[in-house]
Amino acid sequence: MDPLKSFIYGALLLTAPAFAQYPAAERITLYWGLSANQENGRARWELTLVNQDTVALPASGWTLFFNFMRPIDAQSVSPMVRLTHINGDFYRLEPTETFTPLPAGARRTLTFESLGPILKAIDAPTGFYFVFRDTEGQALPPAPVRDVRILPFVSAFQTQSHPADQRPSPTPALDYYQNAYLHLLPSETLIPVIPTPYHLSRQTGSCQLDRATTITYEPALAREADFLAQALTPLLGTRPHLVEGGEVQKGIRLQLGTVRLPDTGQQVSSEAYHLLIHPATGVTITGSDPSGVFYGIQTLRQLIDPSQYRQASGAFSLPAVEIIDAPRFGYRGLHLDVARNFQPKDVVLRLLDVMALYKLNRFHFHLTDDEGWRLAIDGLPELTEIGGCRGHTETELDCLIPSYGSGPEAGRLPGSGYYTREDFIEILRYATARHIEVIPEIDMPGHARAAIKAMEARYARLKAKGLSESEAAAYRLIDPADTSTYRSVQGWDDNVINVCLPSTYHFLEKVITELQRLYAEAGAPLRVVHTGGDEVPHGAWSGSPACQALMRSEGIQDPAELQPYFLQRFHQILRQRGLRTAGWEEIALVSTEENHRRVHRPNPRFRNEGFLVYAWNNIWGSGAEDHAYRLANAGYDVVLSLASNLYFDLAYTKHPEEAGLYWAGFVDNDTPYRLEPFELFLGPLYDWLGRPLPPERFAHHERLTPEGQRHIVGIQGQLWGETLRTPDRVFYMALPRLLALAERAWARQPEWSQIQDSDARRQAFEKAWNEFANRLGQRELPRLDVVYPDASYRLPPPGAVVENGYLKANVALPGLAIHYTLDGSEPTPASPRYTTPVRLEGHGEVRLRTFDTRGRGSRSVRVVY
Repeated sequence: MDPLKSFIYGALLLTAPAFAQYPAAERITLYWGLSANQENGRARWELTLVNQDTVALPASGWTLFFNFMRPIDAQSVSPMVRLTHINGDFYRLEPTETFTPLPAGARRTLTFESLGPILKAIDAPTGFYFVFRDTEGQALPPAPVRDVRILPFVSAFQTQSHPADQRPSPTPALDYYQNAYLHLLPSETLIPVIPTPYHLSRQTGSCQLDRATTITYEPALAREADFLAQALTPLLGTRPHLVEGGEVQKGIRLQLGTVRLPDTGQQVSSEAYHLLIHPATGVTITGSDPSGVFYGIQTLRQLIDPSQYRQASGAFSLPAVEIIDAPRFGYRGLHLDVARNFQPKDVVLRLLDVMALYKLNRFHFHLTDDEGWRLAIDGLPELTEIGGCRGHTETELDCLIPSYGSGPEAGRLPGSGYYTREDFIEILRYATARHIEVIPEIDMPGHARAAIKAMEARYARLKAKGLSESEAAAYRLIDPADTSTYRSVQGWDDNVINVCLPSTYHFLEKVITELQRLYAEAGAPLRVVHTGGDEVPHGAWSGSPACQALMRSEGIQDPAELQPYFLQRFHQILRQRGLRTAGWEEIALVSTEENHRRVHRPNPRFRNEGFLVYAWNNIWGSGAEDHAYRLANAGYDVVLSLASNLYFDLAYTKHPEEAGLYWAGFVDNDTPYRLEPFELFLGPLYDWLGRPLPPERFAHHERLTPEGQRHIVGIQGQLWGETLRTPDRVFYMALPRLLALAERAWARQPEWSQIQDSDARRQAFEKAWNEFANRLGQRELPRLDVVYPDASYRLPPPGAVVENGYLKANVALPGLAIHYTLDGSEPTPASPRYTTPVRLEGHGEVRLRTFDTRGRGSRSVRVVY
């Protein structure tokens, strides 16, 4: 349909309901509600259509499209409609011959059953839109349904995933008692830096800096000096004067030199620093290398009390202190998925700022997946024109189908979007200036649907222009004669590239060559390319004539063996260009059947190939909890990316309104802090139903050997993008968990993890976490409020009870303000602040919220008395 005709149809739908035979989509309300999670592992739910228009919804001529992240049993659906799974999480609903018109003002409820439990509002179907047909049977432009309402989760049938589910849903009382061991500490007793420095010695007095401050630096530190000057400008009201070389009187000096750890005398050659703040001589930062100087600068920034930013007096003070510091792990990473839901460049830049402040040094950039290709590649415009676009389509030659509620309107965030060459180069330069290495992920051979569809569109375009088959198919990623059938974990039946085609490797060579050009132009290091390599569904390639021919020539018996064949070839492409191959743990594991269960063991084939392996599957109770240790002990370099501790797309808690996934459990602020990389099996541990896992459950799991320890190269948090539909949601899910990740990646092994007695270890952990939680609540979150106010971190709701006529409240991060009301209204920063128990008279309700220093509030909680 041409644009003019689309506009006319849209205008008629919106402005002339008397003409239209359908109600306006804007006047249809959808109610979604969970009925129950059933013992058979299914969830039963209802969708109610309410017609608010004056025109009936007819018995035929319309289709309702939507996204839903779980498989729906089409046979369970009310017989008046027909449900069809299109692909991925995309469905369509059409009336059957038994559907009668839905009159104006009427409602109708449809029932469904889907696989897996549902516990949260964010699990609801999303992205609803109608496609109506005119009297000639032509499809009218899609019409989004704007009014979709989620009914509350109130019964045990809705808040329990299974009758055996022992995980309670948070309540104000439960939160209050769980927070009971936390208490406010005097601010002067807190360690003033996150992550905790290796050595910190407080001195007497303070150092005053003002607008006359000069920064003196060695020539190799010009970039670091410029960064520091920019960071101090908001405090001083002017940019500090920079001087290359020479001496400075009571200013700041940046220099390179030897850094030795005070207790061992060991010299640290990388990323270490010595920071000395003296009332008389000023500030000296000595780094083992420029990275060390940069991290010393970030520590200096954290020593500035957040209140001094608000004063903006043109001067500030620093406590006299000596810090000698070096990281525990060389790899300290954060992963961001922009393929599922795109995040604009400014969001990425701010995330890099926060990473740098807390000394993270690897940004794992998940640029491609089934639902989107987000990086412009010269010579392959379809990758972003088609693969970077989602919207309503019947052919996918113009864009991809909607996913994760992105809706029918092509070109709109968060479904559509990509980084131009200029955008990506700016990101690379920004990261490099902050000593962050950007590791791009080109996910293959599974998770590749966006690339596949883009290259099919390219093929069709070139064939239509009259090019030969070989020219048009130069970068084609599928065998058109392939009859293989499969279904990926995310529901796709066409997301695996064909690894038997020369054009597949031609495509990879092209993409890697262009990547190297981008990095070279940015002046950024490209050392590692992450190849994905995970979740290739069973059945891929089994019906491909091209693969059958290749298997005969290569002596391959099982189509599953084509995955390591592909990995070896991709690895060769990277190695020839001086690049290291990285991937999720699947690239280094082989699967065998043992005692009627599937067992994964390290693949000896790639042990000496230099792979960097990201171990993610430690779901408690699954039997896979020791994958990381198996791989490290076998000689693979491993980045701990463990789902149960480090997947920041997982919900903080079980509360129905707390957004996020939960297939691997819940990840609250203390969950990454609780992780000890060399002792993963420290308790208490619980399975996915909240049932305790006794230590003997792991008696036969592999432990980390001394040699294996040397192959644990670092840890990384993961921000998968399925539910990250806005920039605010990115920061909500990342923060403050990112700070606990930084602590575990940089700081020394915590003392509590070295205590053998479980009760003593628990007490030591609670003491340590209380101190760290105070650092968050009293210092670091207020700092983010003034330094990066658009990094909208999560505020934990208060815990509260009424006991003996008194309101008692607390918060998981001591130092955050709690405000309350007694009249049923929502608390604001102007409401009374809770400081001590409040006497209550009679009967009523209390509402409470946690607030940051900017006036942003948490979810409201309610206590009836």
